[in-house]
Amino acid sequence: MKISNRLKLIGDFVKNDTKVIDVGADHGLLEKYLIDVRNIKYIQAVENKLAPYESLKKNLLGYDVDFTFGDGLSLINDEVDTVVIAGMGGYLIKDILLKNPSKLKNIKQIVVDAHSDIDVVRRVVTSLNYMIEKEKIVFENDIYYFVISFIKGSASYTDDEYEFGYMINKDPLFKEYQEKELARLGKNLIMQKRAKIIKSEEIKKLEDKIERLAKL
Repeated sequence: MKISNRLKLIGDFVKNDTKVIDVGADHGLLEKYLIDVRNIKYIQAVENKLAPYESLKKNLLGYDVDFTFGDGLSLINDEVDTVVIAGMGGYLIKDILLKNPSKLKNIKQIVVDAHSDIDVVRRVVTSLNYMIEKEKIVFENDIYYFVISFIKGSASYTDDEYEFGYMINKDPLFKEYQEKELARLGKNLIMQKRAKIIKSEEIKKLEDKIERLAKL
């Protein structure tokens, strides 16, 4: 089946023989991949807006999926043991997880794909007694995405690991990502220094981030 590399990686990170909730299921492409290719037997697909929810049900007509019209994890089924939250910002993912932390009691794995503020996600998920199992970079539509699998457990991480990724410098795409990100940060630094109002703290943060990223 035709699926983006990003969604395929998310689907491949999901463990075998699990029961999955996909928060923000969108068009249902991940559900199709999990059922058709990964042979996942149970999926709860969640949407909180009516139009996307109706579209989701239409796209998955004939598929054995438990559709839920609701917000985040509020209506999660007790049998679910894997959470997927993909295609949204880091702070929204944080809000979803912290709004109903008790709903995670049976969750063994959390797979996330945050499109911004990924460091926020790493910090909040690990604070909920999960550890980073693995993460991988995907380059798609001129954007570098970080897909992360968390599993139950505890571990200590450095600030660099929270911000840039756990053992991410071993990823095949890291050097390419590093080069482009350093160039982007460098341009931002020049703009900050040329601004009419100089924000010394922001400049210092940028300089520090550039230095730390360059050392990885």
